[in-house]
This record gives sequence, C-alpha cells and structure tokens, in this order.
Amino acid sequence: MMKLYYAPGACSLSDHIALLEVGAKFEAEPVDLHTKRTASGEDFNTINPKGYVPALVLDDCEVLTENVAILDWLSEQYPQLLRNGTLSRTRQLEMLAFIATEIHHTFEPMWHAGAEEELQKAREKVAKLLGFAATQMRGLYLFGDELCAADCYLFVMVRWAEKLGVAIPDALLSFQWRMLERPAVQAALAREEISVPRKSSTISPDSANSRVRENPREHRFERPIHDDAIAAAYYRDEGGKLVFIHTEVPPEFEGLGIGTDLAHGTFELVRETGRKAVLVCPFMVEFAATHPEFADVVVGEG
Repeated sequence: MMKLYYAPGACSLSDHIALLEVGAKFEAEPVDLHTKRTASGEDFNTINPKGYVPALVLDDCEVLTENVAILDWLSEQYPQLLRNGTLSRTRQLEMLAFIATEIHHTFEPMWHAGAEEELQKAREKVAKLLGFAATQMRGLYLFGDELCAADCYLFVMVRWAEKLGVAIPDALLSFQWRMLERPAVQAALAREEISVPRKSSTISPDSANSRVRENPREHRFERPIHDDAIAAAYYRDEGGKLVFIHTEVPPEFEGLGIGTDLAHGTFELVRETGRKAVLVCPFMVEFAATHPEFADVVVGEG
C-alpha cells in the first residue's frame, strides 16, 4: 500500500487532497520537520534524504518526492486528475511548475523572522503571482469546471497567503471556498488536524461585505464568522482619518478568505461614511495594492 509522509498544513497537503479525491488506498504518516522523525519514530532522512515533505512511497517501495512529480504521477495513474484537451498534461505541468518555483518559493522569507522590508517585498510578490494565477482560471477551477491535480497545489498556496496576510484575488477566494466544500479537502484537513468551520453556510463569501459592521467603542470593524467568533480590523481615529493598525482573524478560521472579506467590507463602509483610511497594518496595505477600486478611500500608508 502507498504511504504519504506529510507535515500538517505544509505543501504536502496538496498530495493528501489528491489521493483522497481519487479514492486511492494509502497510509499517511506525519513528520516532525525539526527532528526529522516520523510519528512512528523513523528517521525521515532515510526515506527522503532531502529532509522535507512530501514523500510518497509506492506499492513497489519506490519513493517519489517533490509536489510536481507526485501530482504528475498521480494524474497518470488517475486520469480524473488530468483534464482533457490539447496539451492537457503539458499545461498542467506548466502550472505545477509555476506554483512550485514561483509562488511556493516566494513564501520562503515569510516562514522566518526577517526584516519587515523583506517580508513586505515577499507579500507583494506573492500577491502579484496569485494575481497571474487568477487570470488562468478557465472555469470553476484552473482548467475548467472539474478539479485537476494543479488545483490541489494552488489551494494550499491560497491558504498560506491568507494566513500570512497576503491579499488574495476575488477569483481565488471563490476558488478556495469551492475547494473547502469538497469532501476530500475536508477529510484531508481533518486528518491533518487543521481546524475548519463545520457550518460553511454561516460563513458565505457572497454575503460577507454586507455583514461587516463598525464597532466605534472598540475602535474596530467586525466581520461575524460563526457563533461569537469575529474577524476585526482595528483603527485609531485621527480627525476623520481612520488609521488601520491591525487585522485579526481567529486562528481556527485562518485560510478561508475571511480577512479579505473583512477588508473589502471595511473599505466599503469607510467610503459610504465619507471618511478616509491611512494604512499601517501590512495586511490592509497588501489588500489595497491589489484592489485599486478602493484608491479613493486610501490617503496614505504609515
């Protein structure tokens, strides 16, 4: 039986999703990337000398590594992960390579404590790359209205972007919600013990903007999520100009596009009330950079 070695929430989540999507028979074992030990105590370096996930051990004990290789191999074995059409496999490899070498690689500075200037440049580049990916959508998913292997990888990148405060194009927010509705995605997240809301109907991206409200007493704009949970954009009022200093989404709801929904609704309300925004919060800066329709609202960055 095949065996996937993964780290919770890492890029190996894409392979986990793909395997579940096709109903493959496989085992999955988490890896501690700091100690290089698997959950059962094995030295992971003996499985993958590179020391990082993913690693997929095949039925014949061959070991595949790297998302591009694993997802391409799965597409060969399970054609439902490969869309039909001219240059279908080549186009998917093209997109997988772009995600791996451009989007994935650009996140690197954000996983380590670095200078804010370096982090800001990384956020800006990721936002630009995601913007390009959004233009490649040919339907509900990357290559049409059916999921392919590349969608699994792109989904993980969008989750990372939300977690790390990168503004996400609307097309990819909608894509993310569609992915979250898929049973295989929900199962992979559950197996990796990544929290997701169970009642997604209460957190609809279509109604998010209309539900953002201002709480002047707490100096914040609020976006209800589920039960008593909210996302919030905090500000200080400087003579009619709202200086946005921090955006916060509860950890258990990260990666769902809620922060972007909050920012969109907040700017709409600022505009409606005739005020202006000064942006100090990095997330709000990124959002404004990728949403020029709110240029009339923003009068400066701190």
